[in-house]
Amino acid sequence: MIAIPVDVLLEILGYVDKADLVTLCRVNKIVCSCSQDVLYRKIFGRDKRAIPTLAQSTDLARRVRFFQASGDCSELLLVELATALRNMSSLRRLNLYGFRFRASILYGCTFKLDSFETNLPNSKSLQEFLNSQPSLTDLTLWRDYKPFPPFDERCLPNLTRVLAYPSWLVKLIPGRPVREVIMTSHSRVDFIDLSFFAYSTTPIQKLQIDYYMLYPKPASLLVSRFPSLVHLRVQVHFDSIEWIERVRLCLSI
Repeated sequence: MIAIPVDVLLEILGYVDKADLVTLCRVNKIVCSCSQDVLYRKIFGRDKRAIPTLAQSTDLARRVRFFQASGDCSELLLVELATALRNMSSLRRLNLYGFRFRASILYGCTFKLDSFETNLPNSKSLQEFLNSQPSLTDLTLWRDYKPFPPFDERCLPNLTRVLAYPSWLVKLIPGRPVREVIMTSHSRVDFIDLSFFAYSTTPIQKLQIDYYMLYPKPASLLVSRFPSLVHLRVQVHFDSIEWIERVRLCLSI
């Protein structure tokens, strides 16, 4: 039988479910390796059984491109998670959610991320990690910014998309090529000074924001702050109802 090129085999295996991928690992070395590439490409935190495996096998861990860990973890599992993360040398997207997680589990990691999402609080460990990720373009932070330690203005030089609370956005947007912003808040904020948006090195083109952060600011102020905005998504909350309006904009003075 004529051998299937590896790139074609990987494309085919992308349509195979996990149970069958496990079975295909028994065919031969080439099919096994390709099946493992697909099987371990994306790991979601709902099934924590993968963490010990990735902690014990650098060969399998280096195949991971997207990893998500969430929920509660025992102390032993946290240690194994830290080891697994150090083994994921090819990781590109990382999501960490867990109130027992600490940024210290990222010590010694060699991967260079494109995307990072977390609810970790600001800390020296988190900032050291962010400083080690110059390739990061997409950042999501689900905590308020606490100024201790102060944020290093030199890190994240290639950040283009950010989802965060206003306290973080004030630190993240100035001096960086941010083009897309999702501003969120866990409580109502009646006044937001939008002047920091103008300090992005690239004009903001996409913005998602709660209506009360805009109202009653005059349209002329919005135009001056967002001269290149082409996509605006305004969220309005009435009790438990969320209404989302997408507006295509061509703004000019």
